[in-house]
Amino acid sequence: MVGAKMVLVEKASGRQLAETVTRVASPVPIGALRIRLPEAIEPGTYFLRAFNGHGEDAARSADFEIG
Repeated sequence: MVGAKMVLVEKASGRQLAETVTRVASPVPIGALRIRLPEAIEPGTYFLRAFNGHGEDAARSADFEIG
């Protein structure tokens, strides 16, 4: 999914964290993704949401905890 956009989403509020947006540049991703988290990120439950090159929902990760 070259050009896909990945965002970190806070599960409780549904808020997408704009400062964590990253793009998929590889035509064949290997299943790993590195996202730099801002210093001020709060502990909680999050998930990753992927949007295809047209901005449509493409995938969602399992929930995970930060903090």
